[in-house]
Amino acid sequence: MKFKLNEIRLATEGISELSAFAEKNGKEIPSKIAYWLARDLDKLNSENTPIEKVRMDLIKKYAKKDKKGNPMFMKEKDENGKDTEKDTNQFDISDINAFQDEFIKLTNEEVEIDIKPIKLTDLGDVKPTIIMLYKLGKIIEE
Repeated sequence: MKFKLNEIRLATEGISELSAFAEKNGKEIPSKIAYWLARDLDKLNSENTPIEKVRMDLIKKYAKKDKKGNPMFMKEKDENGKDTEKDTNQFDISDINAFQDEFIKLTNEEVEIDIKPIKLTDLGDVKPTIIMLYKLGKIIEE
């Protein structure tokens, strides 16, 4: 099955969220389906690792740097719009348009991954949310 790299990132999140959702709600994904989802997650993670490495390389390329050359985080703003000493969890990207252009080009690339789609009905009592279904994308079929 062909996946764009951005679909891989989402599907990885989707499988993890589905599993956590089932556990939190006292539901059990049938064993056979849990096996296939675990295999799929392994395959997706093997593709996701280089995606994340390249994303971090892009951050290093475009982020403002501290004195040691490490990418800096954006600062939280106070009520007057001035920087505080507290960091946000977002990198301070100096040229956000260039960063996004490169990252979008990367994540629109396609790769072939041997994944067998799972029928929604095969999840048993586990009813994924709309957001989970969106993230799972091609992995789930009607």
